Amino acid sequence: MAENLYYGGIEGGASHSQFNLMGSDGKILANSEGEDTNHYLIGMEECLRRIHVMVQDGLTKAGLPTDTTLEGLGLSLSGGDEADAQVAFKKMIKEKYPTMARHIFIGSDTRSAVATALPKGGVVLIAGTGSNCQLINEDGTMARSGGWGHMLGDESSACWIVLKAVKSVFDHDDEIHPSKHSVETVRKVIYDYFKIQERSGLLDHLYKDFNKTKFAGCCKSLAEEAIKTKDPLICLIFQDAGRYLAKHLSAVAAKMSEALKERKGGVPIVCVGSVFKSWELLEPGFIEEMKSRKNVTGIKEVTLYRLKVDASVGATSLGAMAAGKELPIDYSTTATAFYNGVF
Repeated sequence: MAENLYYGGIEGGASHSQFNLMGSDGKILANSEGEDTNHYLIGMEECLRRIHVMVQDGLTKAGLPTDTTLEGLGLSLSGGDEADAQVAFKKMIKEKYPTMARHIFIGSDTRSAVATALPKGGVVLIAGTGSNCQLINEDGTMARSGGWGHMLGDESSACWIVLKAVKSVFDHDDEIHPSKHSVETVRKVIYDYFKIQERSGLLDHLYKDFNKTKFAGCCKSLAEEAIKTKDPLICLIFQDAGRYLAKHLSAVAAKMSEALKERKGGVPIVCVGSVFKSWELLEPGFIEEMKSRKNVTGIKEVTLYRLKVDASVGATSLGAMAAGKELPIDYSTTATAFYNGVF
């Protein structure tokens, strides 16, 4: 009788993480959620502790002993594509959690999204709390743009959008860069969200008590206001975010295979993150930038996809591949197209 083998995957975001557990037949046995797993923010030891907790929780939910050893485990984490970090992760797992998994894949948080929806390659654009762009060609070659965190970039992310909104108020009030549009709607949204009466009240949220997830949460309030009132300043900020999404895509175009550019429907792009819920605000800037760059990038058409299942499914498939197993996943059910653009 064949031994029952189990495979797991973790999609680690800047706000929270998700664990998925599958059997050899590709059926999901359990899911569990946990805290963020960005080792640059919390340290590698704490990151692995949180991973171990999620794995144990998933095994418990599936009715399996918590000491069950996974045949393959895929870890798709922020900062996971750095070679030194991968070596250190695997070394620490062997030392602290030697029975957690026989085979381990470690990659960036973009890898799981592509593996969930596009097994033959494509692009993932992440615009959530942070942002990132990853190209994976059919032959496995890759290129990346962004993903350096809010201190260096995170363009188009929720955190970036909120920082742009905050700075527009400060720059206008200081008369450094007066806004062509009224800043009063932006000011009200920000003040209401952070429960402050004047702009100096933001300083604690920006420095002493900065919490990236909480700070980025104001993006939802800004988006709702823009959709409701069409405030020109907020709309302009979101259009700029759309332009940067196109710039990220353009940045990896030089290493993109012609087969990917010529695929039916154009370049397939998986869009991950809460910012894409406001696509109607991002679209004008995205289209404008793509049209201006098409002669350089060679990208004349794109199709954007939204995941219908958690990206931890893709992380699980990557863990299985590390163990030499291809899980029978029905990719027609994992994502849906929400936009097609011809430039």
